[in-house]
Amino acid sequence: MPVADIGARCEFAVKEEIELATIQTKSTFSGLTDNGDIKAVLCESMQKLGLFLFIVSFLPWVAILFVVPFLPLEITQKTTLSVVLAVVAEVCFWLSVVMLGKEVVTKYRRYLHPRYLWKKIRNFYRR
Repeated sequence: MPVADIGARCEFAVKEEIELATIQTKSTFSGLTDNGDIKAVLCESMQKLGLFLFIVSFLPWVAILFVVPFLPLEITQKTTLSVVLAVVAEVCFWLSVVMLGKEVVTKYRRYLHPRYLWKKIRNFYRR
């Protein structure tokens, strides 16, 4: 089976699912009238989820720095907890990157690039 044929079949199946979802949601969501509306709602909710995951991805790092060292645990338990929190943080971050897209990643890279940060620090001290 050619690869192009598989892609066409998948695209057809996705279009059918969107049409079915639109028909089913017309009775539940009063504002939805066509396929563009359901796509916009899905895209907006994915962006909100991506931003939420992006913000949540920083919380485990804060916990690793300011909470875990002061817990009454053994050093092996603290290490294990730190590793688990770091993995959770990275998974949340990369899921948010996938949901938000390339534009957010390029902005993130630009703002956290060492050269950009160094220029900001120098300009701050010159004032």
